Amino acid sequence: MATTIGIFTIVVGMICWIGQSLSLIAPDFAVKLGMLEPKEEMDESFYIIDAKVLGTNDMALTWILPVSAIMMIFNVKYWPILALIGSGVFVYFSGYIILSRLILKTAGKKVGSNNSQIIGYVFSLFWIIASIGMSILAVDHFYET
Repeated sequence: MATTIGIFTIVVGMICWIGQSLSLIAPDFAVKLGMLEPKEEMDESFYIIDAKVLGTNDMALTWILPVSAIMMIFNVKYWPILALIGSGVFVYFSGYIILSRLILKTAGKKVGSNNSQIIGYVFSLFWIIASIGMSILAVDHFYET
């Protein structure tokens, strides 16, 4: 089960890290891949915050959780510490993705097409599931030793 959670975390975690990195470094390419909403489909301030501010932050931090999963699979000693840190990062930004879109949409702001919103919600749910799975495995590991 731990290996399954690890592989799931690596896949969805790398999709996140690559997507956020492309959104920051190559936004036009990220739009073509469906990893970023087109600028015209979003409120201007929200686009800047989502693509640039969050993109910078996520590029710097979202590698932690998938790397912790790789470390877990290869039984590297400190994987649980990175798993807990990375899980916190993923839960936080997934909450941001979901709540910012729901609240801004309610306020009449453009937050992307319906399709891109659904994709954002689905991936946020995947990232939360990966975070919970890795957190449980990390805490369990601490109690085993």
